[in-house]
Amino acid sequence: MSQKLTKSYMHVLDKAPFSGKSVGKIFNEVANRNPDKEMYVFYADKERKTFRQMQEESQQFAGGLLKLGLKKGDTLGIWGGNHYEWLLAYLASLQIGVTTVNMRIDFPLSVQQEVIQRLGMKVVVLMRSPSDMCDRASQIIPELLTNSADNLNCQITPSLKYVINAGTNHCKGTISLTDFMEMGKGFDRSTVTNAIDRVDFDDPISVTFTSGSTGFPKGVTHTHRSLLMIPEAVSRFEEDADGNPIHFSSRYALIMSFGGMGAQTGATLPMVKGDTTIIVGPTYDAQILANVIHDERVTGSAMLIHHLNDILSLPNFDDYDFSSFQACISGGSIIPHSLRQRATKITKHVLLGYGGTEGFAAIQSPTDPTEILHSPGYFPVDGSEMKVIDDDGQILPINEIGEICFRGRSLFLHYWGEVEKTKAAKKPNGWYHTGDLGTLDESGYLRVVGRKAERIIKEGINIAPGNLEKVLDEHPAVSNVMVVGVPDERTSEEVCACIRRHPLAKVTSDELKEFCRGKVSDFLVPKYILFMEDAFPTTETGKFNRRKIAEQAKTILGL
Repeated sequence: MSQKLTKSYMHVLDKAPFSGKSVGKIFNEVANRNPDKEMYVFYADKERKTFRQMQEESQQFAGGLLKLGLKKGDTLGIWGGNHYEWLLAYLASLQIGVTTVNMRIDFPLSVQQEVIQRLGMKVVVLMRSPSDMCDRASQIIPELLTNSADNLNCQITPSLKYVINAGTNHCKGTISLTDFMEMGKGFDRSTVTNAIDRVDFDDPISVTFTSGSTGFPKGVTHTHRSLLMIPEAVSRFEEDADGNPIHFSSRYALIMSFGGMGAQTGATLPMVKGDTTIIVGPTYDAQILANVIHDERVTGSAMLIHHLNDILSLPNFDDYDFSSFQACISGGSIIPHSLRQRATKITKHVLLGYGGTEGFAAIQSPTDPTEILHSPGYFPVDGSEMKVIDDDGQILPINEIGEICFRGRSLFLHYWGEVEKTKAAKKPNGWYHTGDLGTLDESGYLRVVGRKAERIIKEGINIAPGNLEKVLDEHPAVSNVMVVGVPDERTSEEVCACIRRHPLAKVTSDELKEFCRGKVSDFLVPKYILFMEDAFPTTETGKFNRRKIAEQAKTILGL
C-alpha cells in the first residue's frame, strides 16, 4: 500500500472477481478435473477417498435425502466424531441446498435437544464414534427405542423425521448408513443435478455454534459465498519472502473437531482448490498428529498454541521428519516469540490468522515484514474493510486502541433465529462489531490487544491485558501467561498476572515485576503475580478461558 493511513480505516480490494457459484458447483467442476486424485485421507480410520468417489457417493447420499423429502432450505444435523460419513453428509447437503448443523460433541444433551428444536431439523446423522452415539441420541429422542425408522413421530422434537446411523450401536428407530446409501443408489441422478443447479451462492450452507459460555450458544449461519472466502484468504501466502513457492493446502492436516468452524473451512479446501486434506483422527492426539505429518508428507495445517507445544514436547520428537511441513496457521492465542522460534523445528512458517466463527478478518503472510510477524500484526483479507472505533462509534486515529469492526465476504449471514443478537453484533450497514480491542497502523496492519469484556478498569482507566501479556511472554522462565482483573476496593480492579513457568525454571514475583518496569508504565505493572501449577483451563475451541482463570485468581487471593 503506497498511501499511508491517518485514521483507523482500511479497505482491501479483491484481486479477482467472485465466481458467483455455489460450493457444490465448484466442487463438481474440480472433481471432474481431478477424478483420481486423493481428496480425503482418514488417517486413524485407514480410509482414503478420491474426488470421483466423493462425488459419486455424496450424490448418492443426496439422492437419499431427496427421496426422504428434504429440499433446499431444510436443516440436517451431524453429530459425533471426525469420520468419512461426516464429510459425506456435509458434501451431499451443500450440493442440494440443505443446511447442515454442526452439533458440537461437547454440548450437554439438553442443549442438543434444544438445538434440534430451534433449528427445526428434519434429519440427524450419527457418527460411528463415540460408540454410544445411539444411546446418547435416545436420551433426548426416546422414540428411537420404540418407533420404526420411517415413523418416529417425535413428541419433543416434532420436526425430526429420520435419524441415519453410521455406527454399530443401533436403535430400532434409526436407518443404518448402509441401508440409506442403498436407498439413494437407485434415485434419479438427474433430479440431484437439477437440485444442485438451483443452489445459489447466497443460500445458507451451514450453522456452527459458539461455545455458549455466556448463555445458550449462538447458531452462526454462513452462506456459500462467505465460506468460499477462507480458501481465497490462504492463497495470500503462495510464496515466501525469497520467492520460493509455498504449497500450504496441497496436503493439509485437519486437526480440529468438525463441530467447529476451523474444521469446516479445512474440509472445504479440497472442494474448491483440488487439494488433499488428511483428517488426523476422530479426536486429537499429538502422537498421531506427528505421525500424520511424517507419513503423509503434510504441507500445511491450522494449529493452536497447545498443538505446537504438544508436538515439540514429544519424547520421540527426533524420530519424525517434518521437512514437508511448509506453513502453519495459528490463532486463538498470541504465540510467544520463543515458541515461534522453537516451532521452526516443525514448520518453516508460523502465521497467525485473526477471526472467529462469525468470519475471517485478517491474516499474516510470509512476505510481511519481520517486525509485523513478531509483534504480531495482521493484514485484512482481500475484499474486506476494517476500522477501529471508540465507545461512541467514531473511527479513531491510527495506533489508538478501540473496538475492531470489519465487513466483507467472509462475514456470517446471521445468528439462526436470533434477530436481536444479530442486530447487536452485525449492524444494518454490514459492520460486524467483534468485541475485540486493537489498533491499525499507518500501513493497514492490525494488532489485537484483548477483548472489550476483558478490559481491566483501574482508577477509571481501561487496560488491555494483551499489552502486558506480550511483555511477560518474553521472559525465559514464562511458559504461559494470562493477565486478568481482580476486585479492589480502592481502584475498582487491580492487575493480576497468572503465570505458568517452564519446567525447572525459577523466577520470583518480584523479579517478574522488575522485568516489566521500563517496558510498560508503572500503572500496568501487576499488583499480583500468581504461579499456577496446573494447565490453564480452556474453552471448547482450545483457547485459554480467561473468565475461569480470573475466577481461580480471585479464589486464590481470597477476594
